[in-house]
Amino acid sequence: MTVDVLDTLPARWRVDRMMMGDRSRWGSVEVRGDDDGLLLLLGDADRPTLFGRGDPDRVAGLVDGLDLDGAAWMSVPRGCTPAPDALQRLGLVAFSTWDWLSTDAAPDVVPGEERVRRLDHVTDAAAIRACLRDSNPGTSADPAVPGELGWWGVEADGALVGVVGAAERAGLGDGLSWHVHGLGVLPGLRGTGTGTALAAVVTRAGLAAGADWVSLGMYASNDGARRIYRRLGFRTDAELTSFSPTGAGRPPA
Repeated sequence: MTVDVLDTLPARWRVDRMMMGDRSRWGSVEVRGDDDGLLLLLGDADRPTLFGRGDPDRVAGLVDGLDLDGAAWMSVPRGCTPAPDALQRLGLVAFSTWDWLSTDAAPDVVPGEERVRRLDHVTDAAAIRACLRDSNPGTSADPAVPGELGWWGVEADGALVGVVGAAERAGLGDGLSWHVHGLGVLPGLRGTGTGTALAAVVTRAGLAAGADWVSLGMYASNDGARRIYRRLGFRTDAELTSFSPTGAGRPPA
């Protein structure tokens, strides 16, 4: 009998959308903590990825208590401040602050959606990557990665000027959710509603396809994106700080 990894979590976290969605990517997992604060050790037991949720001080205590010499990456609640010697032992430095958002309600139609078309993430892969290089160079999204559910784009003069993709995540029980990523609009078209139209189309497509919810991550400082997602009905489920190995260029996919 297969055990759902959610069943290994304290009760509070078994109904958390981020936990439910990301469990499809965990692989091996070691659980520390309780309903107040949780720390997951994911993947390689000697150099795991660390993921925390809940009370920042409780999670900081869990991180400080780890007997590890190195971690691959760490994301913890914003305001969590592990001791400097713990971070040194883990080989981690502050990298970014970001939020995880979700919605289970289809957004209203917004201006510009008529320009958005569904792309073929195989035959259009080179064009998608070319657009991402200029519109969202920090993203780890790629149309060729397994689990991609689709890509959408806006064209001008025969070239893509804005794109967005969605990847499969777990949902309620045996259901699934969609995770939006790779949203990028060329600098000259920002502020024209292109990004809003792309986000609205992919969100509605996910819910129409049966997703329990649609989620996304965004850097905390991106107030423009936040306004778009709020307008489309997204709520903030988690506020996080990530720590990376020294010199890391971007988070893992």
